[in-house]
Amino acid sequence: MSVLSKKKKNEFQSSVLKWYSANGVKYPWCEKRTPYRVLISEFLLVRTKASQVKTVFEQFMIKYPTLDEFLKMEIEMVEEIIKPLGLLFRANYLKHIAEQIKNDFSNTIPDNFSDLKSLQGIGDYTANAILCFGYNQRRPLIDTNYIRLYKRVFNIKSKNKNPKNDKYLWNISEELLPEANYVEFNYATLNLGVNICLNNNPKCKICPVQKICYYYNK
Repeated sequence: MSVLSKKKKNEFQSSVLKWYSANGVKYPWCEKRTPYRVLISEFLLVRTKASQVKTVFEQFMIKYPTLDEFLKMEIEMVEEIIKPLGLLFRANYLKHIAEQIKNDFSNTIPDNFSDLKSLQGIGDYTANAILCFGYNQRRPLIDTNYIRLYKRVFNIKSKNKNPKNDKYLWNISEELLPEANYVEFNYATLNLGVNICLNNNPKCKICPVQKICYYYNK
């Protein structure tokens, strides 16, 4: 049995989508979405703020505007582009992924979960992000932003040592995902976690879901 009432789910969905439409930050990887652009953005966003990634992503797309260009990548060039972000190990992952796409998937980014997971450095979240944002498939997401948001709004806590792998949280995310507008909903939820429901000093006074938020009303 669900811990979420239908009324609360509907209110959360509608409030988040309405807020995002009017106030959400639209990052460049949210526009002109392709599986390739989503894949690159997800690697650049690893442990890095979206505001920092914006310029680097745009520079990456200037140098490697298409998947075909990316498959010819030179690791030294990629390291130079992403150097401002640190975590240069991402260049190695991208190099391996380019080789796998060429050798195993006929120069095409896979459109199914298991094949995406076979690419080096791609876990459940990144695979689902590529399927949702890149291939317009209805896919739930769970990362630190979702975990924090669900904990505060619905008083849902993970009992797993690694909440990102908690099937219970993944099921909650699936349950909250609308049948339509799921791409916008996932972007909206991420946006809400990044810009409003902050880890420290959350902006509760301007949060669109404060009315149903357990944390705020407590």
